[in-house]
Amino acid sequence: MRFAPGPSIVAAALVCALVLAAPAAAQQSPTLGAPPAPDVTVQSQPGTQTSAGGGGLETWQQALILGAGIILIGGIAVAILSDARERAGRLGHGGPATEPAGASHRHRQQSKQRARAKGKAARAQRRKNR
Repeated sequence: MRFAPGPSIVAAALVCALVLAAPAAAQQSPTLGAPPAPDVTVQSQPGTQTSAGGGGLETWQQALILGAGIILIGGIAVAILSDARERAGRLGHGGPATEPAGASHRHRQQSKQRARAKGKAARAQRRKNR
């Protein structure tokens, strides 16, 4: 026959484990065993400190960074525009008209007449449906 521990025995074992573990954790130092840091004090002598400005960039360095930024942004703009022109050429948008000048004028007039006729028919249909 096997021995099965009851719930009260398991609960008692858990409480004992937690009670015994708490003091051990509290005994550790926050540095986790590292030796304490030595107390070092630095004495400064008055009058030896100099203020050199702020240690910022020189004017020529600022100009160099500004120039590099302008060149970088210009290169990005050229790349975007050239890609857009290339895609427009492949898709047939924005290219020169391949028809003669007279044919495109005639085409425009015909399409304008068709659009006017469609509009007139639509207005007549709306009047009819009132």
